[in-house]
Amino acid sequence: MARTIGLVVSDVANPFFAELAGEFQRRAAGAGYATILCNSDEDAGRQDDYLATLLAGRQVDGVVLVPTAAMTPGILAAGEAGARLVLFDRPIDCRGTNRAATHLATSPVVRSDATAALDEVAELLVRLGHRRIGIIAPPLQTQVGRERRDLLRDALIARGIDRRAIAVVEGDFRQDSGARAVESLLSRRQPPTALFAADGLMAVGALQGLRSAALRVPHDISLVGFDDAPWFDVFDPPLTVVAQPVATLARAAVTAVLDLIAGRKASGARPACRFVRRMSCGVPPSGEARTTSRAGTVVRS
Repeated sequence: MARTIGLVVSDVANPFFAELAGEFQRRAAGAGYATILCNSDEDAGRQDDYLATLLAGRQVDGVVLVPTAAMTPGILAAGEAGARLVLFDRPIDCRGTNRAATHLATSPVVRSDATAALDEVAELLVRLGHRRIGIIAPPLQTQVGRERRDLLRDALIARGIDRRAIAVVEGDFRQDSGARAVESLLSRRQPPTALFAADGLMAVGALQGLRSAALRVPHDISLVGFDDAPWFDVFDPPLTVVAQPVATLARAAVTAVLDLIAGRKASGARPACRFVRRMSCGVPPSGEARTTSRAGTVVRS
């Protein structure tokens, strides 16, 4: 055996994946394995090239992959070859009855569960009085993009927010897309009074976009991000976030790939995210405030 694991992340510049890579390498090293880190840069073709290189001649004993898309030719080829593959953060589309689909359907998936944390986000925003909320979603062709949008939207609707008052703009996991999304949301006839950016880099871009528009957080608009980073709590104001349990996820991914390598049954994991309230959320600007009960009754303040 090569005693080496391949780790293919979608963007090493993303604080979440940078932290994950460090945690993963340390835990793999503790088990006696080296890590080859590859950055697909959200490019499906580059991802597939890395997969082919890593799996050629068994240069690695197993691969942990953050997929750039629900399915790619390279992922199918890995399934056809029976590669020891752990899927991280983003599930794939394994429909089909051929050999590749059958193998990929058994690949363990390690990803966080944001259900409870996003419910807390909805509770906070509605309790503060927000009635118009903007969501900057990851690419909606991905399951993670649709999931983060739907979990928050459904939690808001359950608390009496009108579906039409929830505006969704699609981003691409990149900082610039967060800024562009803010520009789009602020151009609406009734712009949102609170924003949820469903990715760390998009949250940074959203903050830049708000500052370019001369809006103060949280005095003029509230902001919640997804993922945490060491510098988010020293922002001005510190950023409220949904934090993924990076260390737990890394440990689960290493355990799963080592189980595959050893020929044992490998399991996925869905540890819960954590809601971290800081100072980027406040009541809507004067004239916008509402007090809403959990049942959805609206009382003008």
